[in-house]
Amino acid sequence: MERTGGAAADGAEPVRDSTSSFDRMDGLHLAGALRTLLQHHLQMGIERYPLSPGLQRFLHPQERPAPPMEDKRPTVEPAGLVRAEVVPPARPEKAVTGLQALGREIDACRQCCLASARQGVVHARGIGEAILMVVGDYSVQDAGFSAATLFGAAEDTMLWNMMRAIGLTPEQVYVTNAVKCCPLAAEVPNEESIRCCHGFLAREIELVQPKVVCAMGEIAVRVLAGAQGALVRLRGRFHPCRLAHAPGEPLQVMATFHPRFLLENIDLKKAAWQDLQLIQRRLQA
Repeated sequence: MERTGGAAADGAEPVRDSTSSFDRMDGLHLAGALRTLLQHHLQMGIERYPLSPGLQRFLHPQERPAPPMEDKRPTVEPAGLVRAEVVPPARPEKAVTGLQALGREIDACRQCCLASARQGVVHARGIGEAILMVVGDYSVQDAGFSAATLFGAAEDTMLWNMMRAIGLTPEQVYVTNAVKCCPLAAEVPNEESIRCCHGFLAREIELVQPKVVCAMGEIAVRVLAGAQGALVRLRGRFHPCRLAHAPGEPLQVMATFHPRFLLENIDLKKAAWQDLQLIQRRLQA
């Protein structure tokens, strides 16, 4: 009969228990990996991991498309969320007509090389009463172009999950891109194309007059805040918006990761969640 523990009678090495699923070396390897991950998170500015219903929904979203803008049916708030109870200021009708006229100008733009090498123009989504403006880098579309796809198919789903996690409806959010044209597949806009869109973005800010701007991605952060350096060092705090020139307190820009980056680096969703919470508190203040 085979023995599974203890010393053999003839002085041979004891037989290791085959039912053991975890030994000392496994524990050391696991602890080392965990220590490395925690050090990396500390370098990213992640000091705590808040457990809340909103975080659970953000980390494990239900994959469903964002509700259409024309759907005016009342929405049911997820349990545990606190809606940003902000009454938007009354906007003159010229804000709506101004955005429509701006959209036509963008469609007809021929200022840079993207005019002849693009899939199309991506239209902003939102209305003049939005309290939050979200600005991404540019749209990436590999499976057929749609002017209504803001960042990308999967990226748009994540974006609206992020907005719902801080209690915002599509009517409260205006979404646009730093670069208005959707490049051809695998192309990245050059600096000339980025600069040519500065004026369009500045006019959107002037017309919408959001309370806060959320810049998603390195290009958006650089254009809106003029900040240089790695996004990992710039995220998690507000920066004055250099494209807004209204009197009074400067418009603030929160720098955070783009949904495209988060889909490839899921460990950084917690850091992005902290950024979203800062935006939520600013809107509720």
